[in-house]
Amino acid sequence: MSHAIGFNLLGAMTAHQGNRQIRLGPAKQQCVLAALLIDANRVIPMDALLDRVWHENLPPTGRAVLYSYVARLRQLLHAAGQGGEPADVPAIVRSSGGYMARVYLSQVDLHRFRSLVVSARSFASDPAAACERYRTALGLWRGEPLPGLTGPWVEAVRESLSAERTAALMECHAAELRAGRHFTLLPELENVAKDRPHDEVSLRHLMTALHRSGRSAEAVARYDRTRRLLSEELGVDPSPATQELYQELLRATDTHTLDGAGGAASREPAARPCPITRPAQLPSLCRAFTGRDQELRFLDAVLTASPYESGQSRTVLLEGMAGIGKTTLALQWSHRARERFPDGQLYLDLHGSDPHRPPLSSSAALQRCLRHLGVPASLIQGDVDEVAALWRSVVADQRLLLVLDDAASADQVEPLLPGGRGCATLITSRGRLDRLAVRHDVHPLTVPNLPPDKATDLLTALVGPSRTDAEPEAAALLAEACGGLPYAFQVLAIRLQRRPREPLSATVAQLERTSPLDLLRTGASGSTSVRALLDTSFEALPSEARRAFPSLGTLSAAPFRAEEFAARAKCTPLEAQDILSALAEEHLLDDRGSHTYAASALVRSYARTVGRAASSAHPPSNNEATTVACRQGS
Repeated sequence: MSHAIGFNLLGAMTAHQGNRQIRLGPAKQQCVLAALLIDANRVIPMDALLDRVWHENLPPTGRAVLYSYVARLRQLLHAAGQGGEPADVPAIVRSSGGYMARVYLSQVDLHRFRSLVVSARSFASDPAAACERYRTALGLWRGEPLPGLTGPWVEAVRESLSAERTAALMECHAAELRAGRHFTLLPELENVAKDRPHDEVSLRHLMTALHRSGRSAEAVARYDRTRRLLSEELGVDPSPATQELYQELLRATDTHTLDGAGGAASREPAARPCPITRPAQLPSLCRAFTGRDQELRFLDAVLTASPYESGQSRTVLLEGMAGIGKTTLALQWSHRARERFPDGQLYLDLHGSDPHRPPLSSSAALQRCLRHLGVPASLIQGDVDEVAALWRSVVADQRLLLVLDDAASADQVEPLLPGGRGCATLITSRGRLDRLAVRHDVHPLTVPNLPPDKATDLLTALVGPSRTDAEPEAAALLAEACGGLPYAFQVLAIRLQRRPREPLSATVAQLERTSPLDLLRTGASGSTSVRALLDTSFEALPSEARRAFPSLGTLSAAPFRAEEFAARAKCTPLEAQDILSALAEEHLLDDRGSHTYAASALVRSYARTVGRAASSAHPPSNNEATTVACRQGS
């Protein structure tokens, strides 16, 4: 690349080869090149290119003039690239009805700037390294972008690029404050505040630097001056973030928290509402975990991908039937990946399927999150939309992991989703919250039943290899009875651990005399049981689905079609389709597509139990059916 050609767009538009400047011709010809370089390596359709250069002032011979400009630019680039490797020489190529600038992005200062900013953002936990990259990126700017070029497109680009520079500068200042460089940063912050008197981000940076330099009174005075300016010129008050910083400064001044030498207090205010403590709220892990390698890889790919490079949402919804291990999977991954989230990990149980507690409201959940991040209660005011906006502002620049366990609905979850791209969110739910995938690009992942080989591994992990190795056939039969449902294995393990000297074959013999549901329970009341777990899913069904649910117990293990279920449930095929869809949404069925479904052995056994209760001499109501089902075998 000794003959590499470089292009500058962040200031006067120039092209150079080493120390030699390349003349780019008249302004409109430069505009053609700028239009292609800003979208380097992408085809710009002919009409779009004409609009960028001339907009409504396109001359009758505009296309011919454009062809001549492209030809001249090609000649310039070809002549400048003489002696270099062909692949290294920028070129303008015709493709798919338009033109494209084929160039290494490192040869264009705008794309180097953007790459450095992306790199800086990835060093959130190392502010000194982030500062170095931000400063290198900002050093590429030589003035106003594209001076001398005119037109609506150029004006829009100039405004957009200036906004990118301002955003990078604000992020750089925040990183330098985190790195403790408040004193050396003060002169620059003074100049920025003078140039941007209404900008509260730069004001908060300046207030923080003044306070940390022992000049809290000046920081308070800066706030008062800006507050008056905003009120008189714009008719608004400072934002909650600025007001909170102001209150922190007042408290620091009133309580003499500055040290005697005039240094900053040990508890220094940040430039925005940020965690006073770093939350680390992940619950403890389940001791036995296996069979989820594929799901863990999926979570790695989505939740730890660089959001600035991939552009994809970093939110995953783990869905599946009750007891399938959604929470266990979420916590296993979260503990493994927590170092990737240096600003902390928040965990919320939303109680979406808890029969003893109502679902946590969005408002209550937001308040908890903000309190756990150190936001004073006095700032957490307004309706749910206002509090959600505050939540998004607080976490906008953080690398935070949010685990929302047992969600009831999309309505409950939507206000809790962070807006910042540095955060990752992991949601678990028994239901299919399809609206989240549609409106927020959430990635759904259905957690399946464990396959037979992994099921046996889980049983071994729970009861010990000495017992399963001594009776491998009995172990396999017990694993099969659990139907690949991890919760069922946990319940069975408790039963087996309380009978350490009893052979596994004795439990298998019991299984041959009764239903698996009667075996998979503990305690005198059977409250800890697979049956009680399935009760909660049954109760969540619509009334028609509850009425027809026992018909599942009359079907075989083979997949069945909606028409077959309709005949068993004595309803029309259309009604059957609605019922089966409701069952599938609760993950009581596996939807195989083409109106074909399958039910696990445990679900079919449970359906038979519900059916027996419903057909008893004094049949209970739908709400009572599961209670009767639980009592049978107690």
